[in-house]
Amino acid sequence: MTTYKNKIAGLLLLGILAAGCKKDFLDQHPLNQITETTYWTSPDDATMFANRMYEFLPQDNFVYYEACSDNAFTNDPTIRRFGNSTQDATISDREWNYGAIRQAYDFFANVDKVPGMDQNLKKRLNAEVKFVLAYRYFIMTALYGDIPFVNKLITDPKDADIPVTAKAEIIKNVIQWLDEAIADLPVVYSGTNQGRITKGAALALKSRVYLFNGNFAEAASAAQAVMDLKVYTLFPDYYDFYQKDGNYSSQDILSFGYTLSVKQNGLRDLLGSQALMNGRNIINPTAELVNEYESKNGYYPYTKDPAFSVTDPFGNRDPRLRQTILSPGDVFAYPQFPDMNQFDPFNGNGDRIGGDLGTRSGFSWAKQVDHYDYVRSGINNYKSFHYGEVLLNFAEAQNEVSGPSATIIAALDAIRSRAGMPGVEKTFAVNKWTMDQASLRTFIRHERRIELAGEGLRYFDVLRWKIGEKVLLGNIYTVDASAGIAALPITGGKKNTYPRSVIEDRYFNSPKFYYWPIPQSAIDASKGVLKQNALWK
Repeated sequence: MTTYKNKIAGLLLLGILAAGCKKDFLDQHPLNQITETTYWTSPDDATMFANRMYEFLPQDNFVYYEACSDNAFTNDPTIRRFGNSTQDATISDREWNYGAIRQAYDFFANVDKVPGMDQNLKKRLNAEVKFVLAYRYFIMTALYGDIPFVNKLITDPKDADIPVTAKAEIIKNVIQWLDEAIADLPVVYSGTNQGRITKGAALALKSRVYLFNGNFAEAASAAQAVMDLKVYTLFPDYYDFYQKDGNYSSQDILSFGYTLSVKQNGLRDLLGSQALMNGRNIINPTAELVNEYESKNGYYPYTKDPAFSVTDPFGNRDPRLRQTILSPGDVFAYPQFPDMNQFDPFNGNGDRIGGDLGTRSGFSWAKQVDHYDYVRSGINNYKSFHYGEVLLNFAEAQNEVSGPSATIIAALDAIRSRAGMPGVEKTFAVNKWTMDQASLRTFIRHERRIELAGEGLRYFDVLRWKIGEKVLLGNIYTVDASAGIAALPITGGKKNTYPRSVIEDRYFNSPKFYYWPIPQSAIDASKGVLKQNALWK
């Protein structure tokens, strides 16, 4: 049996061959990639078309959004402009993609014509397509706000020139599609169907949509519904979950799959150390993120811990630090190359700060870079939705509804226990914090930043929490190793010190940066119908 990933690859090729139709302002994709005369003749056609929709879900390059936040810095010149708030309407088309929406309505318009279609299969495929449609509108409204809302198949380009619809109205439709999908999706898959959209995935997306739009009671309820399915648990090891070990595991709710034969991920190039991982250091963690990790005993900031050593600032820390980020002096080795093991951004030719493929911040990523093979790109899935996020969604939303409770603390303690960190109440006691709704909100936001670091969600959290002026305005810096790093050898003319230096100035100084401008190319093509977001005029 052909797996759905291979079917996707085949359909991608078909779509490329069919390109060349007239384009409109909504999108730069062909209006009819697949036509009635060449398709919709068998259930396999309908399945392959639905499989094609998976390409519009988050993939490995979603991690670029880390560099739009205070978690990371990138040397990619376009993405960097979103991080330092110098973007404009000429480069803001990254998520302006109506291809999935057009294809979804093409599916709805044609699936009933397929002869011999099993009704249960049709219901399931319809649900999967509705999930992708909901996701695309969710992500576009999260970034652009009010956008054109297409609710039918457009076959005439003249009908594509439509004005924007209010974000809140679009979100109502997103929730309706998800509710319809939840009713028709299975709880689990097995065999070659692993990785398809499930009931839990639709509930997890529903929780995220509600949370990001400030509907806290509904967000908590959707997250609780995922928990009540009793099919998800946290993977025993935090680091290994993001390796291929965690693919389709009990924590993996929905992930984009990669294989050696069809498609490998690009996480090594994007995140990996040049010297130790054969990566390109395109996205680097910031010192601000590294400083956010508590001590292993729960002290925050970590410098309050009596065991803190100025020459070993990355030791005695939350274990997730070294499972997520390579810091100066850290050890990392592949089985094939056991001697290539110390991360040295001060002296190493590959990772040296300022080098061609070196780190800019003095840090590199460990999380999500395939640790099994030094040469090939990765085959670990990109985990788009997982149980750790659901627990955090529940904790944040329920705290906004009712303040601290035993169920919230239990959800957070599950995450911290898996990480090897003290529980919430013990951490509050160590730091002499008073437990109330405001202090727990701060703690949940901190825990969310640490647990989900490197996954791309931090930028969206900054936008929805409206903290851009606080965390994305001003300088970002390199590692501060003024006192020296004891773990780095200083023989042979090497140094173990590095002064704290400015990497970049950031300019998040206006409310307009909470939304992206509508792409100028779309406005120009709309014949005056589509108007720019008022904040960006």
